[in-house]
Amino acid sequence: MNTRQPPTADPREHYRQFLSTHLWLDVAMCWTVVVPDSGQAFPLNQLAARLSGDAPHQLHEPALPDTLGLPYDTDYPVFIDWCRSTVMFVEGDYLGSMPAVLRRLSQGARAYSAWWNVNLHNRLSFAAGGEIIVAIDAFGPGRPEDHANIDQWPELQAMTDFFINFEERDEDYDWKAAMLAVIDHTTGARLTSEWLQQPHPYITVRMPDAAR
Repeated sequence: MNTRQPPTADPREHYRQFLSTHLWLDVAMCWTVVVPDSGQAFPLNQLAARLSGDAPHQLHEPALPDTLGLPYDTDYPVFIDWCRSTVMFVEGDYLGSMPAVLRRLSQGARAYSAWWNVNLHNRLSFAAGGEIIVAIDAFGPGRPEDHANIDQWPELQAMTDFFINFEERDEDYDWKAAMLAVIDHTTGARLTSEWLQQPHPYITVRMPDAAR
């Protein structure tokens, strides 16, 4: 994971290129970034407990995240990386988008999540202090005033084109890239092709118990 990108970097263009390079991510993907309030990194075992809740889980040695696009039975892989205190989770489905998981991850932290699947189901979420602050369907987000707490996510509130009805958007508008870009801009974390080509520790979690 890269953080603190140069201010001239265009996150939307970065993620347009990233997603066009890795077309298999269109099937399903969830990227969750957690920024601790204390500025101190959460240890791996604590992150695993927050992610899984009471569900069984297991920690694994670093491996390439090429299992993201593979089918699974009950043991669900979630890859982890840090840069200083910021942590991100990358997975091939939806665990990091679930309210119960975000509430756990955001205890003493801010947690941001972008998730979609092949059926265009999706959710862009922000949680803090154990509470869900914002949860938006990025394909049809409505208007800023439809979301009571949008002012608590100023980087998203400033993306005025994000809230244009999808029928009125430019045909080149990439709502998935926009989801990833606003988390990048908010947290300084960046998901890259290089990251996908490197080994990372991961957690397998028993689903769907962890989402409760």
